[in-house]
Amino acid sequence: MSAQPGQWRVSTFEGVFETDLETLKQWIVEGCVLPTDKVSKGNLNWIEAGRAPMLRTAFSGEFVGETPPMEVAPEPISPPPVSADPFEGVPATPAQPAASAANPAACCNHPDVPTKYICRICAATFCDDCPRFVGTSKIPLCPLCGDLCKLYASVQTKVASQEFQSSGFGMEDFVRGLSYPLQHKGALLFGAALYAFLLLGGFRGRIVASVIMFGCMSHVISQVAWGRLNRSFMPDFSSFSVYEDVAVPIGLGIGVTIVTWGPMIVLFIALVFGVMSGAGAVASSATPVQDEQSQDLETLSTLTDPNADPKKLEEANQKLNKLRPGYQISQEAEKSKNQLSDPSADLKLLAGYLKAGAVIVLLMLVALGWGIFYYPMALAVAGYTQSFASVINPLVGLDTIRRMGGTYFKAFGMILLVQVASFVVAVIVSVITAPFALPFIGNLPATFIDGSLTFYFNLVVACMLGLSLFKCADRLGIEVD
Repeated sequence: MSAQPGQWRVSTFEGVFETDLETLKQWIVEGCVLPTDKVSKGNLNWIEAGRAPMLRTAFSGEFVGETPPMEVAPEPISPPPVSADPFEGVPATPAQPAASAANPAACCNHPDVPTKYICRICAATFCDDCPRFVGTSKIPLCPLCGDLCKLYASVQTKVASQEFQSSGFGMEDFVRGLSYPLQHKGALLFGAALYAFLLLGGFRGRIVASVIMFGCMSHVISQVAWGRLNRSFMPDFSSFSVYEDVAVPIGLGIGVTIVTWGPMIVLFIALVFGVMSGAGAVASSATPVQDEQSQDLETLSTLTDPNADPKKLEEANQKLNKLRPGYQISQEAEKSKNQLSDPSADLKLLAGYLKAGAVIVLLMLVALGWGIFYYPMALAVAGYTQSFASVINPLVGLDTIRRMGGTYFKAFGMILLVQVASFVVAVIVSVITAPFALPFIGNLPATFIDGSLTFYFNLVVACMLGLSLFKCADRLGIEVD
């Protein structure tokens, strides 16, 4: 049974049913669906109904449908003001003091004291003094139901992350991607300045700058895809490793280049070898000329031999006549006359050239389109797998696109917009700083400014890719925090 993205499926002892969210909440209120029954939204995995974030209000008694539930006293408490983690949170079942329902951020026993712990079963909120602590490690237990209590702040953070993950990918993520590098201004200024400075160091400096840039991008993609949205984009150099911080980014960068622009490179090499093979054909055509020269020497020896065979002497005289300038001129004139009388030969030659050119142009366009379309996905695969074998295998990326669906195409459009903006800004900077260009050195201010802005725009691209992966983590099997 398949379901629409907005439809819910519920599995009870009576069977499996499809319905919308409001009707499902009404069934929960009426007692037809229990917390232990399985539910699934769209084509997502089955989980217990009591652990689904969007159904917490129905189980806690906050949702009021067309048929209100039976009154209970006291009223069950409401959970925290965000939906629960589907694998961690569970609904509230035992009765709680009214103070906890009114303000879940306050202790249910001490309304004036902020909450520090929350029970994972009954969702009761407690201050630092209310739970029962057991063991040498002081494990907090709920004084009402006896189950384990968790830190309220960590539950809120995880719940907010889960709610954000289920919100879908859209323009808010585009804005979040633009603002992400600005959240770490110190790291942004340092990284942009270092990257731009290395670009001024010639070919070797550009290689080092590319390694740093790609290392930061893959770090951002992996961190954001795992749900670590507030982490800095700069790698942790306190535990520097040549393999992890140098070799892996270089390998992943090479893999991205191969899988995206590899077809263009192969086509270029094929064209170069085609020209070389053509030159070889011209060189091979010199062989008959050499054979002809050897025949001319034989003919000359026959003519100078007084005892030569008369038949061979006659053949030698005929060959000698063909070598005279007048005969060769007449032959060339006859050949030109035949070509003028038969223009189809030139047309065939021209058509062959045009056909070969059209095939080359078509292959170039296909290779260029592939590189532009697949480049973001190659970066995404490199970021969340950190595997060279996965990066160079286009089937991994194509399967990821299939699983992400429209989310990837949204991210691709946003990334394309960022790249266009980056190009426009680079042109503007180049025009403004044109008076500072120096002979044999170039426009150093433009290179530095453009490098700094390129660093920022690449971080924006990496953040958008990470967000698109994070929103599809359940479909991609990514373990988020």
